[in-house]
Amino acid sequence: MAVTETTTIGWGSRLGASFKGILTGIILFTVGFPVLFWNEGRAVKATKTNDEGAASVVEAQPGAVDPSQNGKLVHVIGEAATKDVLKDDAYGVAETAIKLEKKTEMFQWVEEKTVEDVKKLGGKIERKTTYSYSKEWCDRPVSSDGFKEGGHINPPAQIALGDAAQQAKNVTLGARRLTDSQISRIGGASHLKTMYKPVATNEFFEITGTVPDPKVGDVRVTFSVVRPHTVTVVAAQNGDSFMAYTAKTGSTISHVMEGAVDAAGVFAAAERGNTIITWFLRFIGFFLMLIGVRMVFGPLQVLSDVVPFIGKIVGFGIGAVAFLIAAPCALVTIAVAWLFYRPLLAALLIAAAVGIVVAVVAMVRKRRAAAPAAPVAD
Repeated sequence: MAVTETTTIGWGSRLGASFKGILTGIILFTVGFPVLFWNEGRAVKATKTNDEGAASVVEAQPGAVDPSQNGKLVHVIGEAATKDVLKDDAYGVAETAIKLEKKTEMFQWVEEKTVEDVKKLGGKIERKTTYSYSKEWCDRPVSSDGFKEGGHINPPAQIALGDAAQQAKNVTLGARRLTDSQISRIGGASHLKTMYKPVATNEFFEITGTVPDPKVGDVRVTFSVVRPHTVTVVAAQNGDSFMAYTAKTGSTISHVMEGAVDAAGVFAAAERGNTIITWFLRFIGFFLMLIGVRMVFGPLQVLSDVVPFIGKIVGFGIGAVAFLIAAPCALVTIAVAWLFYRPLLAALLIAAAVGIVVAVVAMVRKRRAAAPAAPVAD
């Protein structure tokens, strides 16, 4: 159940495309600099915000509102509760819950494409494109009109596919009301029930477990529910509700976490998230530079591909050169950003680096001075 198409891309076409890619490469390489610089500033700002939050947060009792804490950053642990009933009349669902989530899927044919390029003598590429087919549960309509191989026909969806969700309007945390934004961030969904409609029928019925032998066109609707449970909130008290706390950095603090988490744990988690984002964006900036340099050297790669063996060697060399250019540029950009955003820490790091270099040089000189002189021949 697969079909393969073979096409040939000429050396001239590849060379022309590689020259066009030079401009794109320059743009990507250039964009890497502001991404890295901005990211370091973002990371410092987030850390300062978390530090301020951890230092200024106060404990608040869930069962009572203290007017003296109005506007302050408070830490509250309690049960997120509601009396709202969320319904889906079409499937006979009614639950007292914080959220009711619905996922509608159809069992359909899916086409997957894999591409394999083989370089040939003379610089041309033989491209093999293979189209394979499988049946999967999909939450979007998959058109089979453009499938490369016939016999894989998806019926039109009779109902809307995808995700839909309802959330309660009135959710409390003890004596306080949660905002819509806070309610939307409450997780902890659990499976409620699954409705199933075979393609040969027009009615849904409830099932447990998985569908044993689904047919193309079958539909299943899965409901999940978020029931009242313990959550932790860190935000500014606003009367009997909450609002985002604005730190001195201008950033805001408003955290909602599952379960009972102490204030230190909330800000530790926030800082871990900041670290992950920081390293991810560092990688993105470096990757933009690396790809940009490779694209600039693209024509050289294509020219050497006239002889595939030589092309592999040149390609490896281009990759090494791209790394040797991108890595120092990324590191220098981060260092400059640290001088701008963290001057004291940067100065200490530079002093430490200089100290290491001086120590190494001094050690080498000392060993040379202590080495015995070579005997003089008679």
